[in-house]
Amino acid sequence: MTRRWLLRLRPDPHRTVEPALPPAVVEAAAEALGTGPVGWAVQTAEAIATDILDQVPEHGGGRGPVSTLRRSTESAVLAALRLLVSPSPSPSPSSQPSPSSRSSRRVADLTDETLEGCREFARRGITLDQVLRGVRLGHARLAHELAAAIEEHVPAEERLAELRRVNDLLFAYADSHAGMMAEEYVTERDRWRGSGEAARRAIVDDVLAGRPVDTRNATRRLRYDLSRTHLAAVLWCDDTDGGLTAAERLHRTALAMSRAMAAAGVLLVPADNTTAWVWFAVAAEDAPARGGYPRDLRDRLDRPRGVRAALGPPAAGPQGMRRSHLGALQAARVAPATGQWLCDYHDVRLAALVTAEPEHARWFVHEVLGPLASEGDRVRELRETLRVYLAEERSLRAAADRLHVARNTVTYRVKRAEELLPAALTPVASLELRVALEIAEHLPKPADRHRP
Repeated sequence: MTRRWLLRLRPDPHRTVEPALPPAVVEAAAEALGTGPVGWAVQTAEAIATDILDQVPEHGGGRGPVSTLRRSTESAVLAALRLLVSPSPSPSPSSQPSPSSRSSRRVADLTDETLEGCREFARRGITLDQVLRGVRLGHARLAHELAAAIEEHVPAEERLAELRRVNDLLFAYADSHAGMMAEEYVTERDRWRGSGEAARRAIVDDVLAGRPVDTRNATRRLRYDLSRTHLAAVLWCDDTDGGLTAAERLHRTALAMSRAMAAAGVLLVPADNTTAWVWFAVAAEDAPARGGYPRDLRDRLDRPRGVRAALGPPAAGPQGMRRSHLGALQAARVAPATGQWLCDYHDVRLAALVTAEPEHARWFVHEVLGPLASEGDRVRELRETLRVYLAEERSLRAAADRLHVARNTVTYRVKRAEELLPAALTPVASLELRVALEIAEHLPKPADRHRP
């Protein structure tokens, strides 16, 4: 039975999905399978991650967890394709039988990304049932996509036999996969429960959930004073290449930020493999009303390689620790649209507020802006010019200076933007119009709804 149809798989040309795995891993997969099957695998893995997040939302919870899930699903789909292409799949000679795999054939070892994702699930308190449900959802979606590909690429007289072969291998792969993940999960869960790190994380989780905590005891266990004024930050790596690990980069960045703001204390809690939650203890009298710390940090710090940051509003006490953290999470969600490595909640709080429900925000923008809400660089340029023009109280000179263009250019763009607006909204002076312009560029694309 030929397996060449697998090498003819191609991604949907109308969808663009960037790989979640490091470039070196993607390149190695492309050498083995070809760029077409790898592109198909990336799109399929993204669809699998979306299915899992829709039905088991505990797998999400932020940029880092979603990224971890996507790397895990992507590596698993690529491993499945290699298994299906192989003429005689067999256990890896270096693998050792595990207790969980004695009752099922060990078809393929778990990838490093799947192993790390499983460990992270255990540390985050996702239940084993939820983890295994994610596995079942993923394999069901993969089987569905492969069945559709067989229908498209395999001759009619060979389809039934090939479908049986694929289903048999996928069943064995899913069975083995689930067993090994359960074993790894239990091992990591037991290790984590016995660690001091878990106890510290439990205190932080109580604070963030708004549950009452013994401030004195929590301060002693965390070695961080909960009674102070806190400035929370979310740090994440968007570039995993280089000589330092993600954890090292995040730690160095947090220390540099702490020194720059002369913080009296710092608490860093790993959220996942590429994300950290940080709190800085700052003097209450120094806490700015409108984002003085971020602006000062941008001036005093060099941008750390491969690390981005979002800051919440300063607030005092355990409740303030929670408030600042929630603000930092919202700033991190909209940070990509700002183009800055350090995003201040005060600068994006309106966009964060009105895009908390992206679908409703998207409806609002399209209803208010009409054709001006369309995609494309030219329309985006018109929107930005109109936004700045209104923000500068319709001053052509001020808008031109801010945009670094001629006054005539501002005049032309504003006129073209007005022509694209629904007639009922001109002249351009409504609050709704200004709000719609402010949030238009912060909205995630529909395919990115799980990527805060």
